Amino acid sequence: MAERNVKIPANINKVLSVSPATTTAVYMLAPEKLVGWNMKFSPDNAKYILKKYQKLPMVGSWSGKNDINYETYISMKPDIVMDNSENNSITKVRQQKLGNIPVVVVHDLDTQNFVPYITFMGKVLGAKQKADKLISFYNNVKKEVESKVSNIPDEQKVKVYYAEGPKGLQTDYDSGPSAFKTNYASLKNNQHTQLIYLCGGLNIARGTGINNTSEVSIEKVLQWNPDVIITNNPQFYKSVYSDSSWQNVKAVKEHRIYLTPTKPFNWVDRPPGINTIIGIPWTAKMLYPDKFKDMDLNKLTKEFYSEFYHVNLTDSDINVLLNNQQ
Repeated sequence: MAERNVKIPANINKVLSVSPATTTAVYMLAPEKLVGWNMKFSPDNAKYILKKYQKLPMVGSWSGKNDINYETYISMKPDIVMDNSENNSITKVRQQKLGNIPVVVVHDLDTQNFVPYITFMGKVLGAKQKADKLISFYNNVKKEVESKVSNIPDEQKVKVYYAEGPKGLQTDYDSGPSAFKTNYASLKNNQHTQLIYLCGGLNIARGTGINNTSEVSIEKVLQWNPDVIITNNPQFYKSVYSDSSWQNVKAVKEHRIYLTPTKPFNWVDRPPGINTIIGIPWTAKMLYPDKFKDMDLNKLTKEFYSEFYHVNLTDSDINVLLNNQQ
């Protein structure tokens, strides 16, 4: 997907990736070919992974600062290594260091259009049937959501604050005008907040030249006064309603704070890969419960986990996932 020509084996049986997002995708489409993880699983999360894959070795990942351990990767003798870097010079270095192991580049961070990525992954992994099923699921939920939110005027869209960190005072900015404008197309460029826009919301954190996670003040949040807060931090979620500094925020006063499901992978972000497909209907229901009251999230969740995480959920599991019982 980086417009390189790479020779790969006709039959691929062992795959490593340099990023959690792509590793997750390999597990979803062809788990039997995955030979190592980039992330650790807590006991609570591990139960949503098939047992025989829970104990695959940790191989590390590229964090943007520290590169992978090439010796570890080479010693595991993968047929290919998947790399989601958009920097061709970095890919070139990795290919040189990995020698004869083909480095296959995938671009996996466009929530608005995962189809080329899933199609490519399915072709490389020899998992076309599973890839087609995932594309069908993705297209169906995306179409249903977009059909109900695409015509909402900008001034009526739900304003969302994406709270990160134990105090909720970190967030992901979108680059663009700091003042509200009528055209938000130029603001949909942060990989960590794409679901907000896809589901008809507005990320209130934005400013020229700012992108990715930044510290913010409670005064700034009060100024923004979001309608909804989505958070990925359980500590913040548990404390925010009793924290006096947050009491005048609209989302707090109206009890519209939602903790993203994270088992076994986050539904909204980190990693912002195809694991967030199930986050599309969840986010839509959190932002616009009246518009999506007929959407059966329990059914969609069971289908997604059965098909793509390879585990069958009980009603109790669903309750844990959707009602944030830690």
